[in-house]
Amino acid sequence: MVYLNQLIPLLVISSIVKIWNAIANIGVTNDLPYLEKKKTQVTNLVVSLGLPLFLYFSIINSLDGRYLLAALNFTMFAGGISILITQFRQKYQLARFIVIIVTTVIFTAQCILFRNGNELLLLVNIIVAIIYYTEAKFIVFITAVNALCFFWIRYDAAFKPPMHDALSDGRVLFNVACALVSFIVALQYFKFEQMAAQKAIEQKNAELEALNKTKEKLFSIIAHDLRSPIAQLKSTLDLVNRDYISKEEFHDLSHHFTKQIDQLQDNMNNLLTWSQSQLNGIITKPQAVSASIIIQEVIDLLKQQWQGKELQIQFQPFEEFVWMDPDHLKLVVRNLLSNAIKFSNKKHTIVFNHSRNNKELTISIRDTGMGMPQEQLDMLFTSDAIKSTHGTDKERGTGLGLKLCKEFLDKNNGEIWAISELGIGSTFFFTVPLNK
Repeated sequence: MVYLNQLIPLLVISSIVKIWNAIANIGVTNDLPYLEKKKTQVTNLVVSLGLPLFLYFSIINSLDGRYLLAALNFTMFAGGISILITQFRQKYQLARFIVIIVTTVIFTAQCILFRNGNELLLLVNIIVAIIYYTEAKFIVFITAVNALCFFWIRYDAAFKPPMHDALSDGRVLFNVACALVSFIVALQYFKFEQMAAQKAIEQKNAELEALNKTKEKLFSIIAHDLRSPIAQLKSTLDLVNRDYISKEEFHDLSHHFTKQIDQLQDNMNNLLTWSQSQLNGIITKPQAVSASIIIQEVIDLLKQQWQGKELQIQFQPFEEFVWMDPDHLKLVVRNLLSNAIKFSNKKHTIVFNHSRNNKELTISIRDTGMGMPQEQLDMLFTSDAIKSTHGTDKERGTGLGLKLCKEFLDKNNGEIWAISELGIGSTFFFTVPLNK
C-alpha cells in the first residue's frame, strides 16, 4: 500500500511531463534550428496555457450576460486553436503573426469596451515581436501599432466612460496580474535567448581558435616533416645525376630513403584521412569482416618497417568476425601497429592478443618500447591538441594517428584505451562489436 501511495504521485508527475512536452513540441522537427525550436515551443506553451482561461471567461461572461465580452474571449480561444494547428503544419511565421495580430485587436477592443486592464498585454506584444522577428521594418510596425493602441486606451480611459459596464476590480486585478506574469516570462525568455546566443558565439569562437591551432600545426607538419624527406631524396638524386656519388653508393642509401618514404606515406595517409573526415564527416559502411585477416594484411603491409628494426611480430589468427567498416578497422590497426614499431627498440617483440565476450571483441597490441608517463597517458584520447613524438629511431609522425583511431572507433561503436609505463612499454586495447 505504501509503495502504491508513492507510485501514484510519480505516475501523475510523469504524465504531466509527457503532456507538457507533447504540447511544447507541436510542429517541432529535428532539423529546426535551436532558436526557432525554442520560439516554437514557447508559443505552443503560452497559447496552450491561455486556452483554458479564454474558454472559462467566455462561459462566465455568457452566464453574466456579457455576450460581447464572451464572444471576444471565445474568439481568443478559437484563435489559439488555429495557432496550434498552424504550428502543427510547420507554418511558424504565420502562427506568430496570427498571435500578434489577434491579441492586438482583441486586447484593444476589450479595453476600450470594458476597461478590463489588458492594455499591459500590448506591451508584452512589443517584446514578443522583438524576440520573434529579425526584420527591422516589421518590428517597428508592430511596436508602433501596439504603442498607439496602448496610448489610445489610456487616453480613452482618462476622458471617456466605458461603452459597456466596467468589470469588477477583482477581474481587472486578475487581468493585470496575468499581464505582469506574461511580461516577466517574455523578459526572462528574451534574457535566456541573449545568454544562449552569447554562449553559442563563445563556443564558435573556441572552435575556431582550436581549428586555427590545428591548421597551424598541420602547416608546420607539411612544411617540415613532409617536405624534408622529399628534399633529401631530390638532393641525392641530383648528386647521382651529376655523378657526384656512384650508383653503388646510392644503393647503400636507398634503404634509408625507403624507410623515410614509408614514414612519409603513413603521414600522408593520416593527413588525407583526417582532412576528409573534417570536410565530409566520417561515413561508416559496416559489414561482417574477419579482424584476423585485416590484422595479417596490415602486418604484411608494414613488413619492411618492422623488419628494418629487426622486430618480431607475435600474432595468432582467430576466427571471430566483427561488425565494422573494414577500411576503418584497417586504419586503426595500421596506426596502432605503426606506433608500436615506431616506439619499439631494435630486436624487440610486438604482441597481438584478443579476447571476446557476448557482444564485442577486444584486440590488444603490446610493445616493450619507450612507454609514456602517466600525464601523457591521461591526455592521450581527451586532448584536442595535435602533438607528435619522435620514435626510437627518430621517426617522425603527424600526431593524428591516435586521434583518427578514437574518432573512427567511436563511429563504429567501439572504444580505445591504453596502459603504459615509462621505459617498459605500452599496450593499446580497442573493442569492436561482434558480428551477430
